[in-house]
Amino acid sequence: MRQLPAHSDPSYGFSTTPFGECCIAFSNDGICALTFPETRESAYADLDNRFPDVTFKHNDEKADRLVRQIFEKGSKPVLNIIGTEFQLSIWEALKRVPAGKTTTYAQIAETIGRPKAVRAVGTAIGANPIAYLIPCHRVIRTDGTLGGFRWGLDCKMKMLAYEKK
Repeated sequence: MRQLPAHSDPSYGFSTTPFGECCIAFSNDGICALTFPETRESAYADLDNRFPDVTFKHNDEKADRLVRQIFEKGSKPVLNIIGTEFQLSIWEALKRVPAGKTTTYAQIAETIGRPKAVRAVGTAIGANPIAYLIPCHRVIRTDGTLGGFRWGLDCKMKMLAYEKK
């Protein structure tokens, strides 16, 4: 699996979104994480877990600029997506689900040509490092219920409602 090189100037910061405070991590190569943690401490722990050999610089100013571009201007920033080949295939499939629409874990498994891998698909969706921009919130259960969401069902419902506007 590809790693985030230290020379890419990795940074992170906190900013406010329509769904609450986020932690966004970025480098010269693009956004590598966007999370909605319960606490800043859990955000630091998540970054350390995802990128154990990387030292991030704190940069709330750039984080704020990126968040405004995403949520106020609707821009699609460059993403620096780091994961296994399997995860990347799922996250790319998620990016093709239109805003305001939902899909199921089974449909994503079908899309990537692995219809029996529904549980593995769910695990990969749960490991998505770039919430909202890789729209894992658009995935629901086959029975139509929301299912789980790493950042809480309230956050998932807010994201879905925001996209329907």
